[in-house]
Amino acid sequence: MALSTKKEHKPEKAGVKLVVGAGVCLAYELALGHYLEFIKIMKQTKPQFSYLHLTKEIMHSKGLVGIWDGFFPWGAIQGVAKGSVFAWGHSIARTALQPMVSNNKISKGTSEVLAGGIGGGFQGFVLSPTLLLKTRVMTDPIFREQMTPLETMSKSMRIGVKVIHKEGVAALMKGSGMFSLKRVADWSTRFFFSVQAENIVYKRNNPDRVLTTSEQVIASLLGGVVSAAVTLPMDVLVAQIQQASKAGVKVSIAELFRQQYRAGGINQVLSFGSTGFIARLFHASFTTMIMKTATSIVYDMVEGRS
Repeated sequence: MALSTKKEHKPEKAGVKLVVGAGVCLAYELALGHYLEFIKIMKQTKPQFSYLHLTKEIMHSKGLVGIWDGFFPWGAIQGVAKGSVFAWGHSIARTALQPMVSNNKISKGTSEVLAGGIGGGFQGFVLSPTLLLKTRVMTDPIFREQMTPLETMSKSMRIGVKVIHKEGVAALMKGSGMFSLKRVADWSTRFFFSVQAENIVYKRNNPDRVLTTSEQVIASLLGGVVSAAVTLPMDVLVAQIQQASKAGVKVSIAELFRQQYRAGGINQVLSFGSTGFIARLFHASFTTMIMKTATSIVYDMVEGRS
């Protein structure tokens, strides 16, 4: 076997991948991911306003610092959990599936898609409470008022206590079923379309070709774009279920769609399901690149495999 093949088949250390995933994802969320998710959730809960209007609303009282509302502590906790849990779950699944790849029972691309879906399932269950709390902060009008970053963080932390006190501990898992299912769909489709992009754009008739780092990045970005289009309706539902105005209210998915249909027929339903597509496209695209490609690149650097 070629040296490159041996290197490729060398099992990953799940513990190391967990730490790398946490660090890479936290850095990404702080630099760009949190804002993209913030503006996406704002658009999905206030579809009547433009992205520019919503950005001005976010920054109106606090300036640029306003885009990090909800990041401390919930967004930071979510970033660490998002990266670590997914990287760990994906690494465990990939290692478990490797014997089937070696025996030609499944292709390497199929194993990547399955491992991505399994990692997403782990991620969804763990992240649901932090997403709910972060969404409450993002969609609560009180956080658009003038306050210092320390005051914002303090009020954000009190949101968690308030939710538990008024709605019970179980409220932290509100929308968790839909969110976990969404994460499986998110990561399965992100990996599937990324693998397809690798095959169609670069590998073509040479399945054993080793892609360069830039080619892997581009394929991941393309995969994230297509995945965003496929999974957007589920993303809108999670934002609608977990927003601050729905606190303490049991939200029926079927009723959400019925309300939209009564408001404007099938066109309104389609519009509702595709709300926030631009922000979702960028968010999914960059997140796919970070978790599928960047995390693996950093892991290889840490382990001296590159």
